[in-house]
Amino acid sequence: MSQNTVRAYFTFSAEQNRLLDQLKEKTGKEKRQVVCEAVRLALSKGLEPAQYQWDRKKNRVIGVDLPYDDAQEARRLWKGRLTPLAVSGILDMAKEQGLQKPGIRVTGNDVQELKRNLAEISQRLDVLGRKLPTAQASTRISNSTTAAKAVRTTLQRLLEQLEYFKQGTEADRRKFRELIDPMEIGYVSSLLKALFDEEGFQRWILATQFTMGEKK
Repeated sequence: MSQNTVRAYFTFSAEQNRLLDQLKEKTGKEKRQVVCEAVRLALSKGLEPAQYQWDRKKNRVIGVDLPYDDAQEARRLWKGRLTPLAVSGILDMAKEQGLQKPGIRVTGNDVQELKRNLAEISQRLDVLGRKLPTAQASTRISNSTTAAKAVRTTLQRLLEQLEYFKQGTEADRRKFRELIDPMEIGYVSSLLKALFDEEGFQRWILATQFTMGEKK
């Protein structure tokens, strides 16, 4: 080891090591030289240390005599994160050699921003999902098949929501009774029952004077 170099050890995953093998075959250079040039390339281009999921299995440790100035620069800029910095350079070299398709470099900030955007989209979809059944219910449907399917969907959704109160606490069911008008429940249940018997429905329609309204 020269006085102008410092020994550094790099731990590469199996995939990264395969990429080094490909670069070695492509360029005719030894792996240690490729790693050394990868660090210098990353520093010269201002590349950030690569972010990747670490695999403890099948890794390979390579000792490299790095130029002292490169090692000091990496320590100053990236607190000595040599392996991730070398991986950034290796990926860039592989792309230039046609060994890897060009891709988007994703940073930790990009990942955090993506998570925030996904959370916001999910929240908006949830709000929209709660509003959608009301909007659909208020639309007048003239086709009997479409109307019957809509009622079936509404009943299925209603059963799912009632299951919450069935499995819930006494306080949950008390809140249900505070907000739901029992007259509306009676009206809906009697109408549904009458719809299954035409003669009974005609008697029901004559006898019913109830008009649906919101509970105050």
